[in-house]
Parts: sequence; structure tokens; C-alpha cells
Amino acid sequence: MVDHNLGCTVRLDDEGTLALLAGLYEDSAIRHIQVQAVPLPRQFFLERLDRIAASGIAVVVHAPHHSHGVNPCAPAAYDDRPAKEIEAYIEEEMVRTFEAADALGAETIVLHAGRYEPGGRLAAVEEFAHFLDRHTDPRLTLENLPAVYAGYPLLGNTAEELAALADTTITRFCLDFPHLACTANYRRLSFSEELERFEDLDVALHHLSNIRRGSITDEHLALDHPEGGLDLAAVFARLRRHPAVPTTLEYKEDSADVYARQVRIFAGLWDRAGE
Repeated sequence: MVDHNLGCTVRLDDEGTLALLAGLYEDSAIRHIQVQAVPLPRQFFLERLDRIAASGIAVVVHAPHHSHGVNPCAPAAYDDRPAKEIEAYIEEEMVRTFEAADALGAETIVLHAGRYEPGGRLAAVEEFAHFLDRHTDPRLTLENLPAVYAGYPLLGNTAEELAALADTTITRFCLDFPHLACTANYRRLSFSEELERFEDLDVALHHLSNIRRGSITDEHLALDHPEGGLDLAAVFARLRRHPAVPTTLEYKEDSADVYARQVRIFAGLWDRAGE
């Protein structure tokens, strides 16, 4: 049995990647999967939950985020739908997210605070607090986001900001390494110092992929990407200090084709960090 708790991400509707990950689980190469709870028709949603549950793999659930039309801190930002429709949609998708976690026995539900329009940070902070008032659950785990993406700002970029947003409603956090590196590059901060600040939080999950050197844009690059600029030495030093905290690999494109290789790359980096 490997001495790290590694997992990979799969969309709720991606049967091909699930089959690959089930094989990696059977080979003890991974210990969990993160299921992205994307919006689906009701019958298909229930069928997919049943198939994932039947795999027997431990599950982390990732709530839908702004790309799926669920933007907690500023629901109407960048969205042309009527306000009542947006509100009803978010409520429905959060109910389904909790239902998915119940059905899959997930102890962790990863949540993004979301994106907001420039100049709207204070209003976004207030709106996110209202969102948490309506969706209180001990499994919610707040993830740090990059400072900007595609020209819009996102809420909750550093350890201090996450703690302030969570207040006392959320007590667990997800540390996304490339998101933090993008923030550090954008704000001209020290990545290692910002990483150290997460020692003060109850981090329940790590997210890992790579970014280009000096980039402010999260691209979910491979760990061994030739232009990779994430400080993997600092990352794996932290992973070694916190071996019980699960680490989830996150890739967007051709996931079924990249995960088998990236799991091996991770294992090599883990072993070298322990030498």
C-alpha cells in the first residue's frame, strides 16, 4: 500500500474516466476520487450516482461552480438569466450536491466562493455570507481560488481570506496549489510564504496540477509539463508533512488519457521528496 492518499477527478457524467480510475483504485495507485457534481437530468443523475457508489471507491464531492451556473458570491454576475431563475437553479443544484454526498458517503464537499464583477468585492463577501446562511453543512470545504481568471476577479485567494469568508460557518478548507501560485504571481507574493499560512487552517484536501512559469492563469497542466512553473519541491514538502490529507489531481482535457501517467509521475515525486 502506498503511503500517500492520492485521488483523481471525474465528472459525474464521465463513464470512461470512471472506468480508468476504478482500475487505478483496484491497483492501489489511488485511494479516492473527486466527483464533479455537474448539472444533469434527474434520471441520469441518479443512474450515475448508483454506478459510482457501486465502484466502492471513497469519494469527495465537488459542488458545481460558476462555470456550471452556480456562483455563490455574486449569482447574477456574468449571467443573463432572470434573478429568480438563477436563485432557483442554485438552490436546486446545491440540494443535488448534498444528495450526491449522501448517496456516495462523501465526508467532504468542495465549494468555490465564486467570481464577481470588478469593484464588487465587498458586496460579494456579503452575498457569500448569505449563501452560507442558506446552505450550512459540516462537509462544506472552502477552496482557495486564483486572484483572477479570464479577466474577472475571484473571491477567496489566500489563507487569510478563506478564514475570513468561512467565519465560523465553514471550518474545513481545500488548498489548491496552482490556484495559490497564480495568486502569488498576480500579487507578487512569495508562494512559499503564502503556502506556510495554510498551516493555520484545517486543510481537509489538496488539489494539484501545474501552471506555466510566472503565470497568473490556472490551466490544469500536467505535473511534468515542459513549461511547468509550480514549485513542486515546496508542494511535496508540504504533502510529506501532511500525509493523511488527501491530494486530488485535477485535469480538464482527456482525463482518461492523462491520469494513469500523472499518477505515476506523482508517485515518483513523492518518493523523491522522501529521500
